[in-house]
Amino acid sequence: MDCKKRAGLYLLRKKGKAISIFLLIMVVSTFLISCFSLLTASEKLASDIRGALGAAFYLRASTGVVSDENGEMTVTENHIRITDNEIKRIQNCGNIAYHNPINYGYAKGEQLTKGNPIAFIHGEKHTEDNNMGAVTALRYSALETDFVDEVLALAAGRHITEADTNAVLISSEVAAVNGLSVGDKIVLSSSELGEADGEYIDVWSGERKETVVTIVGIYDILEADANVTATAGRQENRIYASMDVLTQLAASEPSVYTGEVGFYVTDPKTLDEIVSKVQQIEEIDWKTHFIRTNDFQYSKISDSLTSLGDLIKILLACVSIVSAAVLTLILTLRIRGRIPEAGILLGAGIPKGEIIKQFLLEVLSVAAIAFLFSYAASFGISHNLGNHLFADFQPNLINAAALQNGMSDAVSIDSYLTLGIGKTLLIYGCQLIVVVLSVLLSSASILKLKPREILTKMS
Repeated sequence: MDCKKRAGLYLLRKKGKAISIFLLIMVVSTFLISCFSLLTASEKLASDIRGALGAAFYLRASTGVVSDENGEMTVTENHIRITDNEIKRIQNCGNIAYHNPINYGYAKGEQLTKGNPIAFIHGEKHTEDNNMGAVTALRYSALETDFVDEVLALAAGRHITEADTNAVLISSEVAAVNGLSVGDKIVLSSSELGEADGEYIDVWSGERKETVVTIVGIYDILEADANVTATAGRQENRIYASMDVLTQLAASEPSVYTGEVGFYVTDPKTLDEIVSKVQQIEEIDWKTHFIRTNDFQYSKISDSLTSLGDLIKILLACVSIVSAAVLTLILTLRIRGRIPEAGILLGAGIPKGEIIKQFLLEVLSVAAIAFLFSYAASFGISHNLGNHLFADFQPNLINAAALQNGMSDAVSIDSYLTLGIGKTLLIYGCQLIVVVLSVLLSSASILKLKPREILTKMS
């Protein structure tokens, strides 16, 4: 009878012992695969978050405090004026992937096909004269603060990008009231909100300009603003537009930005260094400008991921050492308990090499089945644990797709938790090496004896 048949018959005869070895190897393999999946996910997340445009700084107007003759203090905001030349100087200070200048204005509207005025959601003291919306002209609407902070979310269509002209986003409320949808064209006209005699009025004084724009996207409001305000100040009436729209309405100058300008860096670790260089640019009046930074909690997330990764490494080291020791001990005890069987086989003239092969085939057969079960079990465990541990670490990767579809299209955590075939096979290979060495070491102490010596020990 060859070693394969003997190994098979032994496993059938000793089902309890086979099951105990199976459970031990499966539990250890499941733990190792799950931990390696989590470790790989934490390393990938840390790398992606660092390179995911996870930091920004904003050049804004500073504020001042003015005291009147009665001693009352009033906070005023300075006016800023940033040009493309200054933006180029800032971009030369480091690896800045995107910049997002903003201009603000107002506009009235009418439907292109029907000629009816756009009905904005009524605000405080609404009249036909103040029926207008606030326009935010920018290069990338996906990078606007309310979209990044998920106060607003794209509901249909796409976001505005730097390649767009005559493009706008409107709210789902305004779209519903006016029967508008993505792809429709509307006419915007120059307006400016003012106040006189306690009423909100249109104070536009120059020649009123018009421009035809296309609705490329519609947004929903996730966090409503409860403040009572004029019609133009309501969230529902905000119009996000490509940079050229306010220029065509004569509400802004070409290549001049009077709102804020956001700069998005490629590496959060360089944020402070870049800001320091920007603050040395003499062309910018730092008495009326200031910089606000935002690393989108990169430091906190990075430290948390590093700590989690270190903890997983410690657990892996401990489990690997303990499991190898336990497996070796159990196999040694089991094989030493088979001294009579080994003596009989040796006495029957079966070579020692064949006996070792039998012992190896028994354990390797059980290990192969345990590996299959452990892979399925570790897949479910690692994904459940990963989604729980990394739920707050999901990076908003800023790329061409995210700039069009919005930051809500972040990468799924599940994609980080899939361990590659190469690493999986490497883990199983290392376990097989431990199993083979355990069998060889535990068998050596028996098989180095002669049959007579084995029989003597048995007696």
